[in-house]
Amino acid sequence: MTTLFQSTTEPPTNQSAADFEPDEQWKSRLKVDIEDNLRSMVDEAKQNLHDTLKKAPVSAVERERLTEEHLATMKNIRNLAEEQFRIALERERQERRWAAGQVLDQEWSDTMIKEQ
Repeated sequence: MTTLFQSTTEPPTNQSAADFEPDEQWKSRLKVDIEDNLRSMVDEAKQNLHDTLKKAPVSAVERERLTEEHLATMKNIRNLAEEQFRIALERERQERRWAAGQVLDQEWSDTMIKEQ
């Protein structure tokens, strides 16, 4: 009879990294989730710029400075989103490796032990 589970006495077969890569749909859902989680930060940054510009007349130099600060804030939020994506993607890869009985990267193995 064929079994669906790998025997614990047999060493796991070597699988390629592609075997553990989430599909594009998974990645798209992750991006949407991250965007949703950071939306309040983006909205707040936009509102702060809008409120500051509406408060009182500002010079062209001041407007440029405020715009540059806003763009820097948006860049920081974008960097945060990208970092969250990279971390979640690597976590998913490692969880898939673990589920397949493969050896985890040492750093991730240590992290998972600390989390437990």
